[in-house]
Amino acid sequence: MKINNLTKAFGNNTVFKDLNLEIKDNQVTYIMGKSGIGKTTLFKMIAGLDKDYTGNISFEGSIAYVFQEPRLFPHLSVLNNLKIVSDSPIYDAYEILNTVELGGCENMMPSELSGGMKMRLSIARAIYYNADVILMDEPFVSIDSDTKERIAKSIFDLLKGKTVIVISHDQNEANKYADKIINI
Repeated sequence: MKINNLTKAFGNNTVFKDLNLEIKDNQVTYIMGKSGIGKTTLFKMIAGLDKDYTGNISFEGSIAYVFQEPRLFPHLSVLNNLKIVSDSPIYDAYEILNTVELGGCENMMPSELSGGMKMRLSIARAIYYNADVILMDEPFVSIDSDTKERIAKSIFDLLKGKTVIVISHDQNEANKYADKIINI
């Protein structure tokens, strides 16, 4: 992925001016920086959700996006929330749910899940979609540290061969899982 001469402003507030980044394919890249610096805005531009900028963002393939807050279908069970993103998955739905420690929760509704469980389901759905590029915006922030320690390595193992870009404020996490860390 190449980001060339990216400039983004909200009125008189310039978030990026001539930003240039290269993110290597098939690696885990962590993007770090203080709150409000534009990390989530950058993700929205990469995902095509914000097109009000100048410059160029180029990459090949499809994108899955794990937002800061879970975006689940409230009327669908855990299993159906997962399966809705792909009708020809390469992953086994139950294996993915077990990886994020939601095995046995297949028939639960989002309203029955804790915040951390909802986030784990969002991560599972991004994996299940099997995109080429996975954007994860603070994916572990609402997950307790013990659960995060148990599942994070397995999640990144499942994503081997994908271009994974993670926004985080957790330096220890970035040091543990990133192939490259970019500070904005």
